[in-house]
Amino acid sequence: MMEPVKQTQRAHACAAVVLYRPDPALLTRQVEGLRGTRFIAFANGPLEATAAAALASADLRLIASPDNVGLGRGLNAVMEAASEEGFTHVLLLDQDTEPTSEVLTDLAGRLRELEYAGERVAVLAPRLTPPDEGFYKPIRYEWRKGRRADDLAAVDFSPTSGSLVSVAAYRDIGPFRDDFFIAGIDVEWGFRAWSKGWSSLVATDLAIPHRWGEAVSAAELGKPQILRHAPIRNYYYARNVVAVARLGHVPLSWRFRSCAALAAQIGLMALRGPPGGLRPIWAGLRDGLAGQLGPAPAGAT
Repeated sequence: MMEPVKQTQRAHACAAVVLYRPDPALLTRQVEGLRGTRFIAFANGPLEATAAAALASADLRLIASPDNVGLGRGLNAVMEAASEEGFTHVLLLDQDTEPTSEVLTDLAGRLRELEYAGERVAVLAPRLTPPDEGFYKPIRYEWRKGRRADDLAAVDFSPTSGSLVSVAAYRDIGPFRDDFFIAGIDVEWGFRAWSKGWSSLVATDLAIPHRWGEAVSAAELGKPQILRHAPIRNYYYARNVVAVARLGHVPLSWRFRSCAALAAQIGLMALRGPPGGLRPIWAGLRDGLAGQLGPAPAGAT
């Protein structure tokens, strides 16, 4: 039987983001919402002057990479940096999510109580909801069986953005898969966490705006996600669905459902996608089956 986490100090949380060509206006709103919170940022490639200016008022530690090395490596870098600074929990963010310091305080307090009660919680997250503009698609959560009486619900995995991650859990579960580069990282890590006895929970009474995928116009409301994505995103999506399905710690039911969903989306692309839209998906399937991960090869799209 695994021992519960022993908390010997008050939870100490920071926020962290991985940046890749961020929208300066959205980044400014993120920084303003987290005013007074230690903020660790990993820049995948050079930051434009307007984006750098958006970070000027933050209590910032900036880790810069001259090239885009992928979301996974950025997440690992900010987790390590937070650990070096003595933080026990890290609120991971996408660059277009809008949390507040109050949300972070709320999550940290709830997670601390769960840890004091002996629960092994890897992630506690709010619900992510689409903003009012842009007609973004809502996220569909993969809820696990069993209801709680504390406004918390267990999920197979929590989307990276908005997730308050335990540094102790990160140490035990292991780093995020940087060879996935961008897609499916949260899915794989969440299932790996459950396989090691760590849960992922969502505070169903707490919500923050998050832009998932690409915006569309009102006329395109309901457009499937695979038709919204850039070709390179569809390459990574197809490849990493296959990569996740090959892992032993991922339940067979999830492997079947995710592959069936991918097959249906391929059919949508064939019927409604642009000319050449299937090319990056076929390339992703080929590389996923061959176990060739990392950055997309030249010509994948």
